[in-house]
Amino acid sequence: MIIKNIGSLVTMKGALEKSGRRIGKSDLGVISDAALVYDKKIRWVGPQSEIPKKFKGQKSIDAKRGLVTPGFVDSHTHLVFDGDRSLDFEKRLSGVSYSEIAAQGGGILTSMKATRQASAKDLLKKSMERLKISLAQGVTTVEIKTGYGLDFESEKKVLDIISQLKKKYPGTIKATFLGAHALPPEYADRREDYIHDIVEVWLPRLKSKIDFIDIFLDKGYFDKKDAEKLFAKAQSLKLPIKVHADEIELTGGTEMAVKFKALSADHLLKIGPGEIAALAGSQVTACLLPTTAFFLKSNYAPARALLDAGARVALATDFNPGTSPTQDISLVALFAALELKMRSEEILTALTLNGAYALGLEKTKGALLPGYDSDFVLHSSSSLSEYFYRFGQRAMTARVFARGKEV
Repeated sequence: MIIKNIGSLVTMKGALEKSGRRIGKSDLGVISDAALVYDKKIRWVGPQSEIPKKFKGQKSIDAKRGLVTPGFVDSHTHLVFDGDRSLDFEKRLSGVSYSEIAAQGGGILTSMKATRQASAKDLLKKSMERLKISLAQGVTTVEIKTGYGLDFESEKKVLDIISQLKKKYPGTIKATFLGAHALPPEYADRREDYIHDIVEVWLPRLKSKIDFIDIFLDKGYFDKKDAEKLFAKAQSLKLPIKVHADEIELTGGTEMAVKFKALSADHLLKIGPGEIAALAGSQVTACLLPTTAFFLKSNYAPARALLDAGARVALATDFNPGTSPTQDISLVALFAALELKMRSEEILTALTLNGAYALGLEKTKGALLPGYDSDFVLHSSSSLSEYFYRFGQRAMTARVFARGKEV
């Protein structure tokens, strides 16, 4: 198949050559008056006037001068859950902090109770409905974390659901095991026992269902000693690492991410110059989640400092029932522009190629170059500037393609 009459085709060629760092407009590799040849993989991109003869007889789609970008990569979500946290929201409106709500038995534990009680069938149905929302926005790759089960059977239930979603979703899904999300009530005051059971009992039995390991390393949750044990086991099982790092307080999450060569360190609201320099000098992707900071009324992560230091920055929704109950990629982009002071080329890279880096998929996702997966979006917008400045009540008129099929 050929997409013809493309006004602007974003390939990410320069961004890939620079490993997603210090991005300028020219690094988007934009081709004007372009065409794209594809099946399950991208076969050729270039000016329409230069389509190779061997492809010219193929069926074609008229892009009508629209913008074509790589499919979005949402590299941090908690999409499988039941219940809501509206009562927590009411408490926050009354001045109760996130940490105080958690100490009162709310927060993550509220979602844990609902998720444990929910049937696998109901969770699967709700999760598929949520994935349809993501797909309609052009999200073709999604990471999904566990962490609302917090006992072996419930965490396994969520991993089994993610395995089923992988088969049903037209795009690509990656499963992250986040058993170390919070301490469940049956392990109250026994954090070391909980980490021991995760490391020595759960992980060996669940390994085949897991793509990545994560931990909520922060005040009131888990610490560096816990992370040391978990990550050492992850490495022995050859499971890549991701870290919820330095969101509530500076507690060493970024330090551990760099030490263990994690794929990403996520949140990063409380990092300082030392952590910024460490990330810039590492292969760890800084994954920023601005809708979470907005919803919690927190200070935003120091995106501009990270970018200017040469760190690789991704953006994601952090979709979850408590601190970022949104799947709106355009809203993530808006806050990145207005609050994180990111430029449009940096935002698009963060939502595509650098999201792929955060999942170890940079060789197949996040760019439109020969050999990459055919995940792309044909936007009704004709330019990046138009796409990023509109928000709220967005008409989803884009055409989305995942693995070469329109969805």
